[in-house]
This record gives sequence, structure tokens and C-alpha cells, in this order.
Amino acid sequence: MASPSMHRRVGILCVVLAATIFCPKGNALLCGRTAPLVHRHPSSLTAAGHDDWYIDDDDVHDGDNDHLELPGDKSNTKSDQDLRNDIGGNEQSEFPIESTPINNADTDNRFYFATCIPGLHEVLANELISFGASNVETQGSSGVRFEGNPKVGLKTILWCRTAHKVMELIASSTDGGHDYESDYSEGIRTSNDLYQFCKSAIHCPSLLGDGSGGLLTLSVSTTYASKVPKELCHSHYTALTVKNSLVDSVRELRDDSERPDVDVYDADVPLVAVIRGRRIDNGRRRDWRQRERNHHYEANFQAEEEESLVADVDIYRCLHSGGSAHRRGYRKMSSEDSDDAVIHRAAMKESLAAGLLLQAGWDKLVNAARGDGKGAVLIDPMAGSATLPVEAALIACDMAPGLSRIASWRSSDGSRNPHRYPPAIRWKSFSDLETWDELLNDAKSRAMTGMKFAASSMGNGKNNVSIYCNEKNPGAAQLARSSIKNAGVTRIVSLSEGDCIDWNIEKDDGISCTIPSRTIFVSNPPWGKRLSQDIDDSWVNLREFIRREAPGCEVWVLSGNKDLTKILRMKKSKSLAIRTADEELKWLQYHVFQKREVSV
Repeated sequence: MASPSMHRRVGILCVVLAATIFCPKGNALLCGRTAPLVHRHPSSLTAAGHDDWYIDDDDVHDGDNDHLELPGDKSNTKSDQDLRNDIGGNEQSEFPIESTPINNADTDNRFYFATCIPGLHEVLANELISFGASNVETQGSSGVRFEGNPKVGLKTILWCRTAHKVMELIASSTDGGHDYESDYSEGIRTSNDLYQFCKSAIHCPSLLGDGSGGLLTLSVSTTYASKVPKELCHSHYTALTVKNSLVDSVRELRDDSERPDVDVYDADVPLVAVIRGRRIDNGRRRDWRQRERNHHYEANFQAEEEESLVADVDIYRCLHSGGSAHRRGYRKMSSEDSDDAVIHRAAMKESLAAGLLLQAGWDKLVNAARGDGKGAVLIDPMAGSATLPVEAALIACDMAPGLSRIASWRSSDGSRNPHRYPPAIRWKSFSDLETWDELLNDAKSRAMTGMKFAASSMGNGKNNVSIYCNEKNPGAAQLARSSIKNAGVTRIVSLSEGDCIDWNIEKDDGISCTIPSRTIFVSNPPWGKRLSQDIDDSWVNLREFIRREAPGCEVWVLSGNKDLTKILRMKKSKSLAIRTADEELKWLQYHVFQKREVSV
């Protein structure tokens, strides 16, 4: 059993209710008009940050080993065409999914939570505000709480560049105002407490009924924020407890008490249970000196500590599936995708690259170019697999990340595209396919207009948007070329190969590629903890390149080693702290002064 004190631990148990059961007569709760889910204010999130439960989905996505299937459970997925018919209300469909337009979208306020890479919370918050979210509040450094109607939620999963998960709060044990059978605001101690809380707090007909006699599929994952009571510290069994509670509630509402089947892939209702431990005062006095002297007292002390430990539980449902939202789909993730080289697991996440670019103001520079026609230029002398240049191009072209995910989806078994039909549009009393299609059509129109603008010439031989990148390593350059092509941005991104010290970014006609006050340099040079001569040389070359090519421009450099940063011999103007995996990084801004001619 894993230690309950481990932080950022993500355990996943995918459990699914198959949509193959009619609602028996007499059970109007599952097929008729039902009371909607109670959308409570996430008061528990206001009180505590979520730095310690940042979800890194590289550890929990896609692979068969990442899902624990229960004995006797069966897999049941629908094809794209099946879902089109279901959502569209096809009368020939055996199990149609009710598509109910939201008439009170402006007043249907929901409470959401979005996670991100630690340090990008302010960038994420600004994105959410631009989507129309209200009461936006950062929670720690890796999450943002916000409110909005269902359309705001759909916009977020389509357009947000920095979020990893976007979830709606459906139940909280700290919500003392709810009419629960018991008061859970004092904390949950046992698995039975958790079972009873889920049973009383979650309205299963609203959550799992599809409005037409069928049941929506379900998955449960657990995330821990701190040390929790012993009975709740195992992620597998905690997720199993939540699942059992909901399944038993459904069975009790059915005349036949039939047990739902299980599907481990694309759940209609992906649930996330956030478990946070806290201590309560039991009124006992602790003698810390006696604890150190007496081993018997140590055992009693630990027992008292366990007795004073309780957990607060929040249950969310995730608006999207198909893996973390940080993926765009243009990268080659496995050797089965194509003949190209496979992206390294430690490569910069797309969401991190997008967040760094938004922090650097690249989106504002592009918007200024749209307004005055003076152009925008981005230059990356050490591009690696070109994550920064590609994300810069997608921002410049106004391409929604959700569109990239939809276009890149490939299925060998004919299963539905989870990005084209996200879980949120399958829920009763949330949204419908028509609203989602309107958002997609608008995004497609914006992307076409954005690409036309970015690739158009300003009349001086330069495009409105120009992105130049360079990479020394042949393998990384191959990955970069593949990503640029797959993302569809070859018209505005050009790649050179070689050492940046030898890279002259002038065009063939001798015209400089940079535009005064309209050019940003970005770079993610090697900064391994174990220093080597090659790494030192790379930073020296970067310094000389910046001095030669970037006078009068703004430069942003990502570094995980302050000793290497000193090699640049420049004074930073701004710094943003980022944490990814176990690395503490800094996104550093420098202003390079224009060279002055000295008169003799």
C-alpha cells in the first residue's frame, strides 16, 4: 500500500455503466423529468489551494494499464455514427439520447474548476475571463475556480490553451447547507462514510440518466491533496467505494435491480473525487517530549493522530475525455502513428508552451498586427521539437486547441471521437449538440480567417505573422518538421538546421527578418542538472546569438538552472516561476538594448 502522505498522487479506476438498459415502468426517476443536480458553491475550494493535487495526466491516460477493470465487467462503446444518431434524436435508434436545448442558459450558473501546470494559474484565469467566466479565483498555483453557464464550460474545453482538466463541481462534503442525511461537514473518516455521502449527496437520475430510458457511462478517478484517514488512502478502493455507491443507488431505483456493465474507455460521466485530509482538535493534550522518550507513547500518539484525521471530499465531473486537454494531436506519441521519430516523454507540454507565450504577450502582439498591419515576428534559435513555434502559430492563426484534437483523433476500432462528442454534451440538463456545433462552426470560421491573415503578405516581402525557428540536433529537427506539418502551419513557420551561433536570420535578399518593436525571441535551451561542456557551450552560443540578432527586442528564456542563466550575462526584467514534474523553472524576460554607434 502506498504511503498516504505522498503528494500529487493520482489513482484512477475507470468504471462504466453501459447504455443498454431501458428504464422499467414505474421508475420515472430514471427516464422522466427529474430534479436537476444541485450545483453548490465550492466553499471548500475557497479555503484551500490545490497545489498538491496537480494532475499530471501523462501518468493516467490512454494506456490499458492505466485502467483497472473489475471482474465480470464488459466493454461497450458507440461509434461516431451511432452517437450522431442518438444525439440527433434518430427515431430508429434503440437508445436515443435526449437533446434538450438550454432555454435559461444565461441564468443556469455552474461552478467549475480547471487545473493547469503550477505557475500558469494567472494565465489560465485570464483565459477563462475572456470566455465569459465570472467570479474567477485562483486556487494555489495550479488551479482556478470559476462560474458560468454551460456554454462557458463548452467554450473552455474548446478554446482553453493552458488547462489540463475542466470539471464541474457536483457535490462537496463541506457544503453544510445541503440536505444530507448526515452532517459531513465535520469530515469523512471511513469508506462507509464516503459511501453514504455519495449516496445522499449525488442525485443519480440527473447524473446518470440520459432522459430516454438509458444510462450514461461512468468513470471514477481519485486525487489526494494531503494525508487522509487510513481507510481512504488507497486510490483504487476509494474510487471503488464511490462507484459502488452510485451503482447501488441506480440498482435500488430499478425494478429488476440489474447491475450495469463496465466500459473502461470513453466514459459519458468522468468523475474526479478530490480527497483532502485535515486534522480536528480532539481536546487531548500532547506531550511531545514524552513522545520522544517513550516508544509506547509513540504508538498511542500515532493512534490519536489517526483519530484526529478526517477528510473533505469534493466530487467533480469532467467536461472532456480522451486524455488531458494539454494535448493538441500534432505530436507523434507512439511508433504506430507514422514513420517519424517519437516525441520524447520529457518534451515540453503544449499547454506549457502556450502559457509561456501568453505570458510573453505573443497574443497581444498578433492582435496589434491585426489592427495596424505592421506584422508580428517570433524567433526561436533552439526550437527542439518546435513546441513553442507551433503553439505560437496556432495562437496567431486563432486555431482552437479543441479543433486540433478533433482533427487528429484516430481510432482503430471505430469508436467515437471523444473530442468531437465530449462528455458534456451527453449529459442531461447541461447542453446539446446544436450548441456545441455552433461553437465548432464559429471556431472553424475563425481558424480559416486567422490562417488567411497570418499567411498574407504585408507588401514588403514579409507575412503578417512570421515564425522562424532553428534546431541543431537532427532528431529533434525531424520531430519539429513533423509537428509543423501535422499542425498545418508550414505557411508561417520556417525551420533551419544548425547551431544558432551560425544562424543568420536575414532573408536571401539581405532584409532582416526582425521588425523593430514587433519581434519576440523565445528559447528553451538545455538546462540539465548535470552540467556538461556541451550545455555550457549551448548557452554561450545562445548569448552570442542574442547579442548579434536581438538588439532592441524582447527575449524570453526558460531555465531550470540559475548557474546556466548567469552565462547570458543579462539582467532579467521579469520572472515567472513554473513547476513541472520535479523541476522548478523560471520563465525569464530580458530586454536587449539597441546598439549605439560610437563617434570618434
